[in-house]
Amino acid sequence: MMRTLGSQIGPSLTALLLSILLLAGCGDDSGGTAAGDRTASDGQTSRRSDPAPVGSVPFTEVGLPHATAAGGTVDPTAVPLDSDAAVQDFTAAFDGGELAGDVQDQVAATDVPEGEALVGAVVAIGCDVPPGVAVHRTGDGLEVTALAVKSATVECFAPVTTVALVLVDDDAL
Repeated sequence: MMRTLGSQIGPSLTALLLSILLLAGCGDDSGGTAAGDRTASDGQTSRRSDPAPVGSVPFTEVGLPHATAAGGTVDPTAVPLDSDAAVQDFTAAFDGGELAGDVQDQVAATDVPEGEALVGAVVAIGCDVPPGVAVHRTGDGLEVTALAVKSATVECFAPVTTVALVLVDDDAL
């Protein structure tokens, strides 16, 4: 019995199309995974949040100091920077002095209004500096998370560590 070309290609083509459709449905268009994390080219994962997450906290962004190959670990937990000792402890994890110095300089230059607190968090380590941050309340306190980079750099020579410095109401802590 002789088979026609159509009957031989049909099942293979159908399987290929189904595979493509399944794979296309697995991602999202936000640049991150379904859990809201994204992995930078250096293997570090940085959390991002939607622009207005549940439990969002009003804040004023003081700065996003960043430096290449500065080390550290992404940790969205907001750390109060209310003393020289707190700032020294916060910056001790950074390699070299550039990022630590930038954070210390920005903290020193910040006039913290009455009823507010200055906090910091390491929000990203990767090829890109996030465009901003979001602050939200969790069961453990406050988290400062990086907003997603719209057009991520495909490749970088060394990761960039980004710190967020924000002012929040004292009551938020």
